[in-house]
Amino acid sequence: MPTIIALDVSLSMSRPIPNQTTGTGGPGSSGSENVLTYHQLAIQGVNYILDYLSKHARLEFVSLIIYSSLYEVLVDFTRDYDTIRQALHKIEHYDKTSLENVLVAVNNAFKTHWGSQNYCQIIFITDCGVGMGPSSLKNTIINIQTYKAACVAAAAAATAAAAAADGSSKVATIGSTGSGAVVPQPSENQWVGFSYPSKLSFMCLGSLATDSAFRCGTKLYQQLLDVSGQKGQLFIPRMKMKHESSESAGDEASPNVGDDGEDGLRQLTRASSLEAFETMCDTNYRQFEATLRCGGYFRLEDPITVWPAPLPYTARDLLGAETTKLMSRRLEVCGFLRMADIGSPMSVSRHLVLPRSITTSSSGGGSSEQTEGGKGPSTNGGLKNGHGHSSAEERLEADIKAFYAKSDAGEHHAHDDHHGLDGADVNKESVCVLLHGALKVENMAALVLLGDSWYGFIYSYADGKKKWNLMLNVLPPGNDVVPWLGDLRYLGTLEDAFPGENPSFPIKADKRSYSQTIVVWIRQASLQSDIQKVLRHAKKLPEKTQHFYKELNRIRRAALSLGFVELLEGLANIFEREISTLPLSASPDCSMQLTHAAMELRKTNNRDLKSIIHALPTQYNQLG
Repeated sequence: MPTIIALDVSLSMSRPIPNQTTGTGGPGSSGSENVLTYHQLAIQGVNYILDYLSKHARLEFVSLIIYSSLYEVLVDFTRDYDTIRQALHKIEHYDKTSLENVLVAVNNAFKTHWGSQNYCQIIFITDCGVGMGPSSLKNTIINIQTYKAACVAAAAAATAAAAAADGSSKVATIGSTGSGAVVPQPSENQWVGFSYPSKLSFMCLGSLATDSAFRCGTKLYQQLLDVSGQKGQLFIPRMKMKHESSESAGDEASPNVGDDGEDGLRQLTRASSLEAFETMCDTNYRQFEATLRCGGYFRLEDPITVWPAPLPYTARDLLGAETTKLMSRRLEVCGFLRMADIGSPMSVSRHLVLPRSITTSSSGGGSSEQTEGGKGPSTNGGLKNGHGHSSAEERLEADIKAFYAKSDAGEHHAHDDHHGLDGADVNKESVCVLLHGALKVENMAALVLLGDSWYGFIYSYADGKKKWNLMLNVLPPGNDVVPWLGDLRYLGTLEDAFPGENPSFPIKADKRSYSQTIVVWIRQASLQSDIQKVLRHAKKLPEKTQHFYKELNRIRRAALSLGFVELLEGLANIFEREISTLPLSASPDCSMQLTHAAMELRKTNNRDLKSIIHALPTQYNQLG
């Protein structure tokens, strides 16, 4: 779940914060070295975000972009947060704010690195400047409204055309109506929303009580979110009032009272801005804490953290009704399958499964258990491994497990809850470690129940040559989402098979009706290697004429099957470029065959899957 931080570096960000307290006196006193500006608050906010991610989401990729009327990618996506901290000291201020340009830049930058399927967190840190002229925020909102209205009109025209086609026989009327039903496309520099799942957060630095320009700007920023339909939120620092400051310690609020009275308390301060950043981090980067349960009656369970946090899954039926499902906080291991039997099913998302430690603090005569987030005291049923036992059966099960887990000295399990907590996590057994080692050695995966009729697979995954992790592959909701496995509710063990029955699956036919040499272009490197293979054969013509056209037809069929027609034009351009770079020692047949292949790829009649591009007969290959 990558993160993009966009920092406003317009001239308005270099303003000092009004009515602030300096080190030499009260509000308005001299001492420019102690004057706090909006830019300095923004830098402190960026450092707070990086510190929060270093503690709670160390695997997060972060990119830093600065913008005014133009933009600059200061730091590309990286996990080295120190690089971003160093780049913050080299920022300079520029002219006015232009939000639409950087929104288009963010959209293109993320699609270039991560595609259109990944989820992105986008954080804008600004003083809510709206800009001036054609690039102002108000004009951006008007352009989005115009585009949305054009899309609605096009949809209405398409509906009218379909109704006219069903109920009328006038061909001319149908043609004229259908011609106006073309969906408009936004211009290259127009932003109408992000083309990938994302959340847009605006960190607004200012005071709603005393700054009228900031108040107007926040309304336009909120209107931008509403008009574009973009998921997001505005985070505005909460200002303290008089009754709140009198109850507080007074270290920060009391100097601000001075001559301004109540207005001095409602100004932007370092504490209020950092509080807004803390609220944003807790909202957007909240960890998904769950419990992994494995085994039969005597269950093994372990508190875990699923990273990144799984998003709600929204499914739409044939009638257009939407249903949203949330992943359960209890992940039940149903069984184990071989990795070869699972194959590569369609998945919704992938997540890391990390063990989570439980911290316990005691006060007075009793004790209370809390997770890392520090949420929730224990109930009457008690907390065990991060969740409460709500039913009598679970409390009985916990007692039985505690009885078997007693030490040889016969100490009661309640004694262990109050003593030796500091070193408990060091010697405590971990279900994640046990499961990871077993799955890695046996080359198997665990089928996990994520919710009502919702399954996933947990398997051992290597991020590098030495780093192995537990990976959760989330399947679409449903019981029959993996066709070659059938209904996941009816999977059984080897002991359930009848005598003489072959329990292995998937069922393999003796003779396959399709070729085994299939083309897979999931990654960019696979497509590049196939094109390079064709070019290697082309440079060895005429000896490799048959191999050249065999690979060319294979790529052509795969491109047509996937609807990747642009690849054919790209191949033709590559062949024409290779002709000009051929060495003098190359055979004349190379340029002739490459020219012939480029011409055949551009022909419309060769867009049929059944057609085959044949070699050009020449005196060099002796095909004639």
